[in-house]
Amino acid sequence: MRTGTRKYEKTRRISAVIILLFCICAAFVLQFGSRWKYDTDHTSGFASYAGVRMQESIYRNVLDYYLPVIGTQQEEQRSLSQVLADTVTGCFPVYTYAAQAQDADDMTDVAADGKQAFEAELEQQLALQLKEENEAWYMEESGIDAQDAAGHSLQQSFLQQMQGSDLAGSREKSLFSYATAKSGQVDLKELEDYQTLVKKHYRIDGMTASNAAQLNVKKLLKQDMTLAEDVDGPQILIYHTHASEGYRDSKAGDLKESVVGLGDYLTELLTERYGYRVLHDRGVYDTDRDHAYGVAGPALERILNEHPSIEIVIDLHRDGVGEDVYLLTEVNDTVMAPVMFFNGLSYTNTSGQVSALKNPNLSTNLAFSLQMELLASEYYPGFSRGIYLKGLRYNMHYCPKSLLVEVGAQTNSLQEAMNAMPPLADTLNRVLSGEKP
Repeated sequence: MRTGTRKYEKTRRISAVIILLFCICAAFVLQFGSRWKYDTDHTSGFASYAGVRMQESIYRNVLDYYLPVIGTQQEEQRSLSQVLADTVTGCFPVYTYAAQAQDADDMTDVAADGKQAFEAELEQQLALQLKEENEAWYMEESGIDAQDAAGHSLQQSFLQQMQGSDLAGSREKSLFSYATAKSGQVDLKELEDYQTLVKKHYRIDGMTASNAAQLNVKKLLKQDMTLAEDVDGPQILIYHTHASEGYRDSKAGDLKESVVGLGDYLTELLTERYGYRVLHDRGVYDTDRDHAYGVAGPALERILNEHPSIEIVIDLHRDGVGEDVYLLTEVNDTVMAPVMFFNGLSYTNTSGQVSALKNPNLSTNLAFSLQMELLASEYYPGFSRGIYLKGLRYNMHYCPKSLLVEVGAQTNSLQEAMNAMPPLADTLNRVLSGEKP
């Protein structure tokens, strides 16, 4: 009898050791799997979090088995299905709300809808934050930035001369004097220093951050922006996430006097002067401004699917500033609103990489705006206010050669904004023709 008991105890102990080793190996595999998913999948946050929660569940089972006294003092053991449910609701809160109105058979569809809603909600942050943050930024920069200071002096001078009249004159197309040679030369060697590059050509929003590896002048200038030849269909798409944005003398509701009118003029210049095939989408996506990016995204995707020949996407905007801020510059004897290029980095200081809004085209987006900025600086000094970097992606992930341009602000006249189209078109042509700074 004692021999049988000893054999039983020995067998029990061997089984316990085997179970323990199995649990340890399982935890290792889950850790490896969650890390692999983090590095390779767009749903990295979910995979990593699920791996950790599964490990915790296994750990709790082992603890309760080997140290039952301690185990009973902790929370109740959860099953693997409970861990997965907690993981989903923790990562995607919208899933919880949707689950209340759906049957269990619809959970897969609900999760997909929740992810789309989550992405759309993040994408709308620009509409809610851009105006306020830019106002604060301009107030902070007032009297510090040399270019803005020069623009302020120019504004005061013209105001005194014209006594409040329309600084740009009538709403006729600008008789702009196009540059035939560079007015200056950027020092590329100097711009290899990250701090110098940022100081001269970038404005980085306080909610995000960049680095020397991302803003590497040599790498960004090496990227080819030229267009494929002998293709059927449009090459360039111009559209407006915020089509309703107008200027101080624009007629409300008249798209010809909003940024859409700027798009009409830019389309004409690119088509008639430079021979590009341009599709101008005059769709209005900002009836609800707070959700404009979420509305414009599917429409943009549809257009690109219908016209695979499109290589360039330009989202034309108008900036929003404080009512006492007046952006004005003079280029080749023409008074105009300056432009600002814009990029989203899909990165915030609080959350790090925003994996749910991943942009595989970020490097090409950055190369496009930098090449535009540097050539504009050489041919049309004072035309560009630089490149503004924010934290999300702003629908620039749909096309590698995407360009978001802010033309003046609501305090400019429509004509001042129109006058900015010829140098913008000329700079764009130079970049698309392969010219480098």
